[in-house]
Amino acid sequence: MKISHFKLSMFLECPLKYKFYYLDNLKEQCKPKPYHSMGISVHDALEKFFSQPQRSLDVLHNLLRKHWVRQGYSGRTEEREWGLKALAMLTNFYHSSDVHTQPEMMEASFEIELEGFILNGRIDRVDKLSDGSYELIDYKTGNPMTQEEVDSDLQMSIYWLGLYHQHNIAPKKLTFHFLKNNTTLTTERSLEQIEERKGFIKKAVTEMKETEEFKPRLNRFCYLCDFALLCPLFANRERE
Repeated sequence: MKISHFKLSMFLECPLKYKFYYLDNLKEQCKPKPYHSMGISVHDALEKFFSQPQRSLDVLHNLLRKHWVRQGYSGRTEEREWGLKALAMLTNFYHSSDVHTQPEMMEASFEIELEGFILNGRIDRVDKLSDGSYELIDYKTGNPMTQEEVDSDLQMSIYWLGLYHQHNIAPKKLTFHFLKNNTTLTTERSLEQIEERKGFIKKAVTEMKETEEFKPRLNRFCYLCDFALLCPLFANRERE
């Protein structure tokens, strides 16, 4: 059984949504979202950018256009609005970052075997710092998080595990780069924290395997759910 942060977080967010998506194979009902398509486009542009011999702003903008995902928009007007947002993000990134640095890794995939399952994922970027340590960087195109949220973020713990077990690198710094407002927040993980998170992941995966009744769970993403019409909680709200 393969487990990604996306898969695990969906189960923790709402077991019924996880069932619809992974067990009932209803993922085709999930329509592309503008913010998701824009995010993929920005990530692809940044990945390709750091492999270019010439790294100008025009190069970065053209990479965005070349790798632009055109799904999920209601029309040309909405697509243009999201395109301008993406261009603004990349412009701010270009003017505030060291665009001539050479990352140690970009889009680094990992698959590590834990007890009874495989944990997998893809890391946006890894930099080797001047002191010989490493910084793991994750780009975010959505709303920024708080320092408290970053410190407890499960995704970063999973990526720490992936980088360590797949590439023998224990990152000293874990950094979220929030492209929407061009800010960064950095955290770290002790070995004790990693072991605690590993235990949490194993427990969640066991629950995922053994669950027989996948109950819906109200959360802040319910209004975006593609399975709302199939959800009993949504149906009850409609009758109220």
